[in-house]
Amino acid sequence: MGKGQGPEPENLGGTAIKPVGWDRTGLEAFKYLLYNPDTGEVLTRTPLSWLKITAFYTVYYTCLAGFWVGCLNIFFLTLPESKMGPRWTMEESIIGTNPGVGLRPQNTDKLIDSQMFVLKAGDTNDRPTNEGRKDEGQGDLNVDYAARLRTFLKVYDTPAGGAYQNFDLASLGECGTFPYGFVKDDTKNPISPCIFVKFNKIWDWTPTPIGDEDLEGLPQAVVDHYNSQDDKDNVWINCEGRYAADKEALAGDRMKYFPASRAIPSSYFPYTGGAKISGNNYHSPLVAIKITPTPETLGQLIHIECRAYFQGVIHNTKDKMGLVQFEVMINE
Repeated sequence: MGKGQGPEPENLGGTAIKPVGWDRTGLEAFKYLLYNPDTGEVLTRTPLSWLKITAFYTVYYTCLAGFWVGCLNIFFLTLPESKMGPRWTMEESIIGTNPGVGLRPQNTDKLIDSQMFVLKAGDTNDRPTNEGRKDEGQGDLNVDYAARLRTFLKVYDTPAGGAYQNFDLASLGECGTFPYGFVKDDTKNPISPCIFVKFNKIWDWTPTPIGDEDLEGLPQAVVDHYNSQDDKDNVWINCEGRYAADKEALAGDRMKYFPASRAIPSSYFPYTGGAKISGNNYHSPLVAIKITPTPETLGQLIHIECRAYFQGVIHNTKDKMGLVQFEVMINE
């Protein structure tokens, strides 16, 4: 080999080969996407490839659905029959044995988290919003509060069943009939709304009334009322203003209880399911408080707290255990 001569260098790497049809564009490329006559492909797959992938995913999703149905059935096997009630009750449940205290009427659906009653002292409107419809009372008129309360009280039109005790709405006195003080009457007096206090239901729970030995440490108003009652087999409801200005606004006869005993009799317990579960209609016992404003308190936001008293009750303002807090504002 002479200078500058020798074997030519070998090619390193591969040589790119353009596939058939690489230069197809537009409608021609779209036609070949739908069906390629050269390879028999439909939408880039041969019929055999489509058959294989269809069979694979059919088997895959069938097994996945079967696994899901199996897990769902195992879950349902852990649930008791509806007539048996919840599996975990009392101390074993998340709720425990310290029921919350509820209010009626509730606010409108759009303000369901609010516990504020905003009313007009001279409102004489007696026709609720959406009267006669399923959403009757879903407005801000005074009578809308009354309509929502009337809807809640419809359950008391049906007698209590089984071992449950009937609750007589007549025991609520002035607060037992529509419009429950929310609409101004023909007198010169402003409205005097009735707000109902009730227990949230706890399955199989029966309260133990307080005794003489439990009075130490209780508010004096509760002790005095307890001592004035002959029948002490009750849960006692006590409501008062949260702050000094609120207590002044509710002093005297500006807040009345119906019934005057402020009692929730223990004979209404335990709760073991309503009409849809046990087949027996249940009447939740109620205590109504009637708020009567004065010219001085019109336009004032009054903060009220109602507490229940029975043995073992825990009052926690943060978690609203054993009590309920709400506000009432009656404007001119």
